[in-house]
Amino acid sequence: MNNEQLTMNDERLTMNNIRRAALFVFLMLLLIGCGGKDALAPVPTVELAAVQPTAVPPIPTSTPKLLPTAVPTMPPPPTLTPIPVAEESETKTAATPTDTPPIPAPTAEPMLNGIPLSQILLMDDAAVAHMQEIYALGQTLGRDPNSFSKLGDSIIANGDFLTRYDVPGSYNLGPYEYLQPAIDHFPGSWDRYGVGIKIGLRAWGVFDPQWADKEWCEPNETMIDCEIRYNNPSIMIIHLGSNDQDPSFDTYYREVIQYTLDQGIVPLLLTKADRFEGEDNFNNNAIRQTAVDLQVPLVDFDLLAATLPNRGIKEGDNVHLNGPLVHDYTLDDVYTKGHSMHNLTIIMMIDRIWKEVCK
Repeated sequence: MNNEQLTMNDERLTMNNIRRAALFVFLMLLLIGCGGKDALAPVPTVELAAVQPTAVPPIPTSTPKLLPTAVPTMPPPPTLTPIPVAEESETKTAATPTDTPPIPAPTAEPMLNGIPLSQILLMDDAAVAHMQEIYALGQTLGRDPNSFSKLGDSIIANGDFLTRYDVPGSYNLGPYEYLQPAIDHFPGSWDRYGVGIKIGLRAWGVFDPQWADKEWCEPNETMIDCEIRYNNPSIMIIHLGSNDQDPSFDTYYREVIQYTLDQGIVPLLLTKADRFEGEDNFNNNAIRQTAVDLQVPLVDFDLLAATLPNRGIKEGDNVHLNGPLVHDYTLDDVYTKGHSMHNLTIIMMIDRIWKEVCK
């Protein structure tokens, strides 16, 4: 190839380079015009994890420009009836959040035949605390928390005294259905006579082995010890005084209650409906005073008996209580009979002892 051909080839290469350079410049200018200088910025490399979907959308770092900058105008509120403005003192009282709310009026005290239950079922805070100590002692001695015994005379030695509460369908608590758990807590005790009951029993006879059941009790064993040995009760229901006519009743009765306490057994005392010892009501008063002095629970049935026809005692009997065949407390007649009211108040006290002392 001669010099002339080489020169022509160089000129062609130069022209081609000029054209490419011009095209490149043109394209650069076109890009700058469309996207600005940021269009030339390198495209960042995106990691794979950055494009994975997330459960929570990312929180924007600035307010989107598409949101309106002004708060939308709300429609005017409806016209309301003006509320009277209270006086300054009233406004201050109503606005003080620390004021004590008004104390509600006390509810009426529970009554039974017009007598407050608090006068029939006597067990104050001191008695509760004392009985808790006695019950705790009894538990260390192994007394049965699901058992109670009966100690007394012919007033409680019959089928009308508590026995039906071990027989479903033979009673209806009606408004006193809340007592059912207490009844259920002492299964077998309601229908049990035991060896602590004796017709004609007097207070001094409780410690005389001659009054103990010869078939069931050991020689020279007292009836109270015999009953405790067989039934191992945590509560002892005690009804005495209907056969005692001398002042020694007070002394012997108090010894019976104290002996029960010493055995870790909670005594439940009962006043009686009759006036066997005389109209001075000496025995009932002695029972009440013993309950106060020894801080033990008392059902003062004597007060309730005054609301019953013939004091709830059988006509011509003067001592033993009367009662309906079925203790249905939804019926009016049941509130006029001795045994049905006697039983109801005793169960109420058993319920209190169970809840306040035994639990």
